[in-house]
Amino acid sequence: MSFLFLGFLTGLTLIFAIGPQNVFVIEQGLKKQYIFLVCLVCALSDLILIFLGIFL
Repeated sequence: MSFLFLGFLTGLTLIFAIGPQNVFVIEQGLKKQYIFLVCLVCALSDLILIFLGIFL
């Protein structure tokens, strides 16, 4: 297997492991735009989904 293909697969698995929400948070952090608001909304939505999963 070529090194290029192996590197592509490794990068792809890292993206899948991080997830789209975390990629968005990291991207906003790197851009230094609305960092607190993005983190707050993501944390609250995760909290709501966790509690819905526990109690329903």
